Amino acid sequence: MLTPYLRRFYLPLFCAVALTVYVAQHYTLSLPELANNYLNDLLCMPIVLKICQYTVRFIKRDTYLKIPIKISFSLTVFYAIYFELILPQFYSRYTADGIDVILYFLGLLFFLWVERENPKGNRAGF
Repeated sequence: MLTPYLRRFYLPLFCAVALTVYVAQHYTLSLPELANNYLNDLLCMPIVLKICQYTVRFIKRDTYLKIPIKISFSLTVFYAIYFELILPQFYSRYTADGIDVILYFLGLLFFLWVERENPKGNRAGF
């Protein structure tokens, strides 16, 4: 259905959108509040997890290997703790925001939904 197309194109699309937001922020261009404050947090985990999955597939030489859900969840928890609890204590650029944590987990759910199907069988795990 729709998921094979999403699986193929969401990484470059999400990266392009996230980069556009980042560049606009860097040049202090006006963005809608939701895009300025929350869009990249929503896109973060699908981008990170897909890159991790590509890396593991390359290292293991297995194009159908999936990152286990527990590792995906753990990495999302790590990002939430690091970017929402630790970094705001040391850098004013980072702010602790519970909405960001929710967006990280929504991004995780998107990644799990899009990557759940495997056309060559289930090869989950390392």
